[in-house]
Amino acid sequence: MRRSLLLLFVLVSLTGCAYSVQGEPVAAPLPPLAIATPRKTAGVDPCSLVTEKDLKPLGTLKFKPVPRTELANSCLFTLNEGPYVMVAVPYRSFDESKKSQTDGREIETAKHATWLSCSRPSTDKDMVCTATIAVTREESLLVAIGMGGDATESKASKALEPIRQEALKRMPPA
Repeated sequence: MRRSLLLLFVLVSLTGCAYSVQGEPVAAPLPPLAIATPRKTAGVDPCSLVTEKDLKPLGTLKFKPVPRTELANSCLFTLNEGPYVMVAVPYRSFDESKKSQTDGREIETAKHATWLSCSRPSTDKDMVCTATIAVTREESLLVAIGMGGDATESKASKALEPIRQEALKRMPPA
């Protein structure tokens, strides 16, 4: 009886090791990404996503907003009082920003996943906060603010919050 059990145990063990899985490995699906309303990015003018009214709490426009060549599909809003706001659409994916801006954190903008990253490269540089707002799985809306002087991360991210919300609202649904 003991011998039979031992033999049965060995046979079951060996049979389990002989099993092979057929086919090619498949990548795991990406985790869900909060996107309340997917947005259209093609043909969207980034200069139309922020208005003077949106910027009024920060100051008044120094120049007419202009597209920037150093970042494709972007627009820069420069204010007399020093701060500046940059908007870009379409921008890289939420996941790409998350990988490249390791110091950031995930927040939400109107039920859209947002990667917020703030930094001051050195004491003589501006505090810059960027918000990468997911509008599709592969594209996002970038809204950034730069503030000089003694601006803190808290002050810059709070100033950016209503601007990013308004910019997202102005994007057409997909």
